[in-house]
Amino acid sequence: MKANPTDKGVEVILETSIGTQLQVTNRSVGNNFIADVSGVQLRLADGNAFTFRSEKPLAGITQITVTNIDANTVRVTVVGVAAMPTVELFDDNAGLVFGISTAATATSPQQPPQTPQTQQPQNQPQPTQPSASGDQPIELVVTGEQDGYRVTDGSTATKTDTPLRDIPQLIQVVPRQVLEDQQVRNLAEALRNVPGVAQGANSSTRGSFDQPVIRGFGADGDILRNGLRDSNNIYQSDTADIERIEVLKGPASVLYGQGSLGGVINYVTKQPLSQPYYAAEVSAGSFNFYRGAIDLTGPLNSNKTVLYRLNVAAETTESFLDFYDEQKYFLAPVLSWQISDRTKITFSGEYQVRPKKSGQQGLPAEGTVLPNPNGKIGRDLNISEPFSTSDQSTLRVGYDLEHRFSDNWQLRNAFAFTSAQRYKNDVGADTLEDDKHTLTRFYSYGVNDDRVYNLDTYVVGKFATGSIGHQLVAGFNLTRLNSTTSNNDPQIAALDLFNPVYGSQPFGNVAIDRNFQSSDTLGIYVQDQVTLADNLKLLLGVRFDTLNQSSGDDDQGNITGQTQSDHAFSPRVGLVYQPIPAISLYASYSRAFTPNEGTAFDGSLFTHSTALPMKLASKEISTIDFLRPLPTTI
Repeated sequence: MKANPTDKGVEVILETSIGTQLQVTNRSVGNNFIADVSGVQLRLADGNAFTFRSEKPLAGITQITVTNIDANTVRVTVVGVAAMPTVELFDDNAGLVFGISTAATATSPQQPPQTPQTQQPQNQPQPTQPSASGDQPIELVVTGEQDGYRVTDGSTATKTDTPLRDIPQLIQVVPRQVLEDQQVRNLAEALRNVPGVAQGANSSTRGSFDQPVIRGFGADGDILRNGLRDSNNIYQSDTADIERIEVLKGPASVLYGQGSLGGVINYVTKQPLSQPYYAAEVSAGSFNFYRGAIDLTGPLNSNKTVLYRLNVAAETTESFLDFYDEQKYFLAPVLSWQISDRTKITFSGEYQVRPKKSGQQGLPAEGTVLPNPNGKIGRDLNISEPFSTSDQSTLRVGYDLEHRFSDNWQLRNAFAFTSAQRYKNDVGADTLEDDKHTLTRFYSYGVNDDRVYNLDTYVVGKFATGSIGHQLVAGFNLTRLNSTTSNNDPQIAALDLFNPVYGSQPFGNVAIDRNFQSSDTLGIYVQDQVTLADNLKLLLGVRFDTLNQSSGDDDQGNITGQTQSDHAFSPRVGLVYQPIPAISLYASYSRAFTPNEGTAFDGSLFTHSTALPMKLASKEISTIDFLRPLPTTI
């Protein structure tokens, strides 16, 4: 958006490369000139919507505003003082240009055209320019109001940028502005904004994992990153590079494969910007909490075809819990290259390390929430040992390639690799003895190593069959998960809860238990978003998955294991009807599946579980219609 003074008045420029393709409908109401521009959205470089406003830009004009009125339309409003202003619309290389003048400026002496000014930030006043009268300057003040809480589009439900009102499934978005205003530091804190979603067994501050629960289903394996499944039981992530979080409720196997019984959670990360942007933050809090973060982005060359973004964060904190401390270090670089006007590739990386000391906790109920004859147990009591540690690290690398064959057809190819390790040296609570003051404990030493490979390739095409519009998504997805775990569980002395003495060391010889698991999944999917009418939309989708998985144990060199295969067919049908722009009524049918490991009593392999939530209008029924019976022979 730009607003530039001219020799006749003022120009309002909507910068866009598709100006000639847009449809403009204008009308007058009293002293107001109103123009609706369809097929476009007003957004900042970071993707957030905003409102453009200019107060008293010239004599005879009270206000000029440009704002989004729905997901597909921008409205330009010019308010005259005593009469409707004269507005001339024409196309320019920059886009759509609204030339605005009034009777006051039309009768003033002509002045030489002014040199177009450089666009200023929307929340800053524009510099004073000579007026058409030559005596008094036009004070052109332009303000921008960013609507950071309102998000109109989402990509998780359809793998395309689709207005939320056109999706026959419940989807909620937590935008960046909410994350910043609430000072969100992890997924659990962000999901407090989403009804029907809760944190699982782990503490949101001291836990090691993101374990959300969606509609009663554990969703720790249903976390996506830019549309790609990240990891099973993912370690907690920092939010420094998160642009927004999209939560799709209900089955989502058509696009994302196994899991997704309750829904999926998609992290959408920050992308490089074409304009330089630099930000830094420092925060401090109780229990010696300190955090610092920087966000840098901009072009690396003069023609702005190579862009970068770098997010760095560091955090340290203690707790109300005795001898607990934790650090977190986070680094996320992104590099995008606009190879041509049709091809773009983005490389991204992320590394996080999170060392913790004495993080285990497990106070008994008797003495905390229930009475204990020996007295009250302090909530700051740590039943672990000072040497107890839990260190985790996560490395992510990947790329996202986009190529447009034409304005209507494009190819997307994305790959992501995640490597996550956890080194634990834990002491935890076991059993409260009959004397109600002696707590037996367990000691666990081990290493978890997870590696996930994910490749997703699909085409997106727009076409029409007569008056019916289509947006087709078709592709395939390859996923591999390798996981190994090594555990050693010797013994450790009990702890007197009312007279704790620390310094115990583990004892006893226990063999190391090694477990391994791997799975390979191939999914083929097709989806069609059908526009039957402007207010009636149909969504059709189908996916076929085939899964091969193996698991086993290595007990002192004796390797035992099993392999199994499975497949699943996941359909999806949804219909949206919009009687008025503010209301969307929808009904949908979809199915999801979750693989099951192991065998029944007769030695047969478990098959996958299947859920079929139905959704009608604005109400949702999220019960399991049936659970495929497992073989049970006793």
